[in-house]
Amino acid sequence: MLNADREIVQPLLEPGERLIEAAKVSLAPGIARPPEELLTPRQPSQLEQKLARPFNVLRRAYAVVNPVSAAVGAVEDRVASAAPERALHGTGMGGDWASAAGRFVIRMYEDGAYASGLLTVTDRRVLMVVDRSAIWQLLSEQHAVQWAVQRGELAEFRRNAKGVLQRGRIDLVFRDGSWAGVSADLPRNADPLVAAFSG
Repeated sequence: MLNADREIVQPLLEPGERLIEAAKVSLAPGIARPPEELLTPRQPSQLEQKLARPFNVLRRAYAVVNPVSAAVGAVEDRVASAAPERALHGTGMGGDWASAAGRFVIRMYEDGAYASGLLTVTDRRVLMVVDRSAIWQLLSEQHAVQWAVQRGELAEFRRNAKGVLQRGRIDLVFRDGSWAGVSADLPRNADPLVAAFSG
């Protein structure tokens, strides 16, 4: 574990909780983006609202002029986002959106998490810590716990390296039988995470 990762996570732990391991991960390829109706809408900043207005006008104008193409395009975008990755990398999640794995994936797309963060194992919990600062705020990171469960809610961290592109893959297997894959940014960081959870 890097000292920088330790410094990010330590202030977010509960009193008396002991940090065991943390590493940067992202959701594995092949996991579809959750349907928008399942995601809690993020509150945009004032700058984001100002920038979005002209684009919203254009999008509405296109939908009025060509409603069939707009509807078909929205469906195609959702299918196309996961299909190529799933064909190349296999399935990234087992279970539906109501399963524990589905709720984990949904949570990783909410509040600007961008489906990546620090997967952290403590003596009590497994958590995902993310940087919630806006893209243009490069110098001011705002870390927060995006997702957390008691260790007992997970059955195992299953090491599941796949090919060249997913050598750092770990499947988080939940007690309900569902699972979601994550890939460590550096493959060498995957084994310490698995050992920390198993130990």
